[in-house]
Amino acid sequence: MRKILLIAVLLGLLPFIHGCATATYGKAFEQTSTPGQYTSKIYTNAFASQKEATDRVNEESKKFMAEKGYKSYKIISTKTETFPSAVTFVVQFTK
Repeated sequence: MRKILLIAVLLGLLPFIHGCATATYGKAFEQTSTPGQYTSKIYTNAFASQKEATDRVNEESKKFMAEKGYKSYKIISTKTETFPSAVTFVVQFTK
């Protein structure tokens, strides 16, 4: 009975902790060889999905646009890594 209660509590808490941890570790965007194109690696924990990583890169992109004077951006590609858990985005910014 205690195990069932524990599982029920953990499943009840899962929506609250899902996606709660994404990080860039201080490197928001790094320039590629193509003008206006940058990469960003968003690290995630076991509860965060690619959607949370995409939401995070969208937040970071808006901040980056404001700092650098870009008008728009488009995510060109994504690459998911299992260990460490991360998603690498290639983003094209335009002025």
